Amino acid sequence: MIRFGEDGGKRDRGKRTSLLLGLAMAGPLLFSAPAAASCRAQSGPGQAALVELYTSEGCSSCPPADRWLADLAAEPSLKGKVVPLALHVDYWDDLGWRDRFAQPDFGARQRALTAAQGSKTVFTPQVMINGRTTLDWGDDAAFRQYIATLDARPAEAGLNLEIVPAANAWLTQVQGRLPSRTAIARAGVFVALYQDGLSSQVTAGENAARRLRHERVTRELIGPLPVAADGSFIHSHRFRLPADARPRDLGVAAFVQDRTDGRVWQALALAACPE
Repeated sequence: MIRFGEDGGKRDRGKRTSLLLGLAMAGPLLFSAPAAASCRAQSGPGQAALVELYTSEGCSSCPPADRWLADLAAEPSLKGKVVPLALHVDYWDDLGWRDRFAQPDFGARQRALTAAQGSKTVFTPQVMINGRTTLDWGDDAAFRQYIATLDARPAEAGLNLEIVPAANAWLTQVQGRLPSRTAIARAGVFVALYQDGLSSQVTAGENAARRLRHERVTRELIGPLPVAADGSFIHSHRFRLPADARPRDLGVAAFVQDRTDGRVWQALALAACPE
């Protein structure tokens, strides 16, 4: 069974952090995407699962979880049902290897979501499905059964994503609606730029002499963006692309989340537009 809201994990080593309530990372609202060649995606009738992996290149037990997330992203049968994102945290950097993908805001988000579940323990690798920690992510049968159960539920929100490529940037727009029965006042919209096909030759710390490969690495996350009183929202953002990124390795994910308890109402991913 998938268990939520439990403490524990494969990595701890004293990295127990005092938690601050609330979700982090308010982002800017910029401009609507202009009419141009674009690609689009729309969420389906079922509830998609946002799968967040909190990981670090400085953590020796993280590579198996990184490979697991990569397998999820590559599994055709899970397309549209699972939105995987890897968020690299920086609190392992003091062991001798600095994770170049880590951001302090990701650790703040991890602590906030963990606190919303009534826990004070963060760890890596930590997997959250729709805002709830699961310790059984490695049990493939249980995981797939849970995803199938979610997908069978009517979606609690609708999402539309659009990408308009521009020079060294992507103009993205997310729009959608929450039904009136949802706690609209607590809802926030998040949008992430992710990158596939990444690797690092680690030369120090717990993973010294290993080449680590990563998929669905979150490079930028904005939110929470507001939802109108009638449950509707439309937001645009300009993502500046990483200097070393190939456009075909990039994608955008969006999700709607309860800013108080971390519950995710819907998630959607859109890979790079065909070149």
